[in-house]
Amino acid sequence: YHWVLPIVHGAFVQRKIQDYGRSLDIFLIARRSRHFAGTRYLKRGVSDQGKVANDVEHEQILEDNESATGANGESGASTFSSYIQVRGSIPTF
Repeated sequence: YHWVLPIVHGAFVQRKIQDYGRSLDIFLIARRSRHFAGTRYLKRGVSDQGKVANDVEHEQILEDNESATGANGESGASTFSSYIQVRGSIPTF
């Protein structure tokens, strides 16, 4: 239907953590595909369009705020790192 607006189906979590005296912001994002979605026991394999069942993309983003302050106490750009994992239900038998 032309009046249906697709939305993101997933989760978002943001936390501040301390690691060896550094202050880090961690973001966890999970995005589930709307193509070929279903319950784990009823949807398996690959569709005719090549979409795998229950496809989920997980992303972890770390922001290092400590690197944003320079030697003179000046504010600079934060350092970011990202890790992405993609998974789907493809039976291999």
